[in-house]
Amino acid sequence: MKYIESKNNVVFKRIKKLLSKSKKRKISKEFIVEGINEIKICFEAKYQFLELFICLDILSDEILFNINKIYPNIKKTDLSKNLFNQLSYKQKGEGLLALVKSKDFDLKSLILPKNPFILVAESPEKPGNIGAIFRTADAAGIDAVIITNPKTELFNPNIIRSSLGSVFTSQIAIGSTDEVIDFLINNNIKIYSLFIEKSIEYTTINYNGSCAIVVGTESSTLTNKWKLKSNKLINIPMKGKMDSLNLSVSAAIVIFEALKQRDAV
Repeated sequence: MKYIESKNNVVFKRIKKLLSKSKKRKISKEFIVEGINEIKICFEAKYQFLELFICLDILSDEILFNINKIYPNIKKTDLSKNLFNQLSYKQKGEGLLALVKSKDFDLKSLILPKNPFILVAESPEKPGNIGAIFRTADAAGIDAVIITNPKTELFNPNIIRSSLGSVFTSQIAIGSTDEVIDFLINNNIKIYSLFIEKSIEYTTINYNGSCAIVVGTESSTLTNKWKLKSNKLINIPMKGKMDSLNLSVSAAIVIFEALKQRDAV
């Protein structure tokens, strides 16, 4: 197993750039996952693993044994503790990083069941919100998460971190607003979009059957294209002075109302 201890090593520099530069991730179509559990979830989701970076000064013998057992055919490189800590975001690093190949997220690649339940997020930007959306989608058993016009690259380390690895458990597609609207309509999926004005309370909707919940950012509402093409515009009543909720909170409220209805059938 190769050992790296110099910060001038080309491999170390490359990994560091993948963690800090979205452009580098887009060009190479590679990203980094940290954490034993997150890496296991990613691996089980059939992502292609290119290399594992371990720190023998951190890993226990038992964990190292399990890593060799679970990932026997994946190249492994040992990083010094000093180098590993420069890459790790965890206060107590677990001693494991994975270099992973990205997937393509074309709408045509989605495999949907009968009566799919979909979440659409338009132009999400904050990694913490995006990660929270994936955690909600995983908890609710959403069939697919579709992101339109994303402002943040999907495998930003902060998204992976805040999602606790659930970014790997959902079917994902990315497209423009027009592409996603056409996809939903062509597949007879009803569109329920969250709007503040000229909308009805979210609890009055029947969410059984094929449907998509569409949410926008709290800083700006959904684009007018959704207003024109949605089956219904919905809102979450609020009693305070604020007129909007956090993106992931809004999504969760509507999703679990829909889930309650769908599970009752």
